[in-house]
Amino acid sequence: MSTLIDDATTDHLLRNLVIPPRPGVLDKIAALRRQPDLELGEIAEVLTEDLALTAAMLKAANSPLIGQGRKIASVPQALSLLGVNNTLNLLNGLAVRAALTAQMPPTLEVFWERAMTIASVAGALCEQLEGVPDEAQSFALFHGCGAAIMLMQMPDYVRTQRLIALARDGQIPKIEVQLHHTSNNVVGYLVARTWLMPEAFAQAILQQYNLGLFRGEEGLDASGKLMIAITRAARNVWRTLTDSKGDPGWEEAGPLVLGYLGLNDCEFEDWRDEMHQRIHEGG
Repeated sequence: MSTLIDDATTDHLLRNLVIPPRPGVLDKIAALRRQPDLELGEIAEVLTEDLALTAAMLKAANSPLIGQGRKIASVPQALSLLGVNNTLNLLNGLAVRAALTAQMPPTLEVFWERAMTIASVAGALCEQLEGVPDEAQSFALFHGCGAAIMLMQMPDYVRTQRLIALARDGQIPKIEVQLHHTSNNVVGYLVARTWLMPEAFAQAILQQYNLGLFRGEEGLDASGKLMIAITRAARNVWRTLTDSKGDPGWEEAGPLVLGYLGLNDCEFEDWRDEMHQRIHEGG
C-alpha cells in the first residue's frame, strides 16, 4: 500500500471536501503535554474556558469503561480519576469530535458514540501493554475522522458504511474508492495533515487497513503499528458486541494484530468478554 498521496490527488480532494479548521484548544493541549511538571490545576484552567468541552469530558468520565461505576460530578473529581495523560488524551479526542460535528445528524451522533467507546476500550487495552505511545488512545478516536467528514458531506456514504461492515479490512478502502473516488483513511490523513498532526500519526491513519505492516512490510514505525493494532483490537470488541454479523475482517486481521500485541487468543477473548460486560453494565 502506498504511503504517499500525490499533489494532484490532494489538491482535488481539498477542493471538493470541506475540512474544518484545527481547533485552537489542540494547541493548548499540546502546550500542556510539553510541560515537564504539569499539574491537574493547569488542565482545569483550560477546561474552564470551554463549557461544552467540560460537559463532554464529564459525560465521558462517567462512562462505564472510564468511570467504572463511580459518579463523577465535578472537574476536579474527573481529573483526579483520570490522571494527567488520560485527561489530555480524552480532551484531545473530544476537541476533535467537537470540531468535526458542527452539525450532528443522527447518523453522525451514532458514529461518535461508537468512536468514543472504541477509544475507551483502546485506553483499557493500553493499560495491559508495555511501550504504548502516549497518543494511542487519541489515535483510536481520530482514526475514523475521515469517515465523519464523508458522512457529513456525502449523503450516500451511510449506505456505503453498511457495505463495508461486511468487508475485510483491505477491501474497505477499495469499496469506498469505487463508490466515492476516495476513502476514509485518505480523507483522515488529509485532516491530520491540515491540522498539523505529526506525520507519523497521519501515516498511521492512512495505513490503518494495511495488514501487510504486520507481515514485515516497511513504511511505518513501531509506534504507528502499535496504534493501529490497539485500535483494530478495540474495534473488534465493539463489533462483536453490537453487530449481529460480528467482525468479518477479524479472521484475517486477528492473528496478525494479536501477534503484534503479544497476546494469545485466550487472553484476548477473556479480556474482550470483560469489556463486553463493562459496556453492558453502563448500558
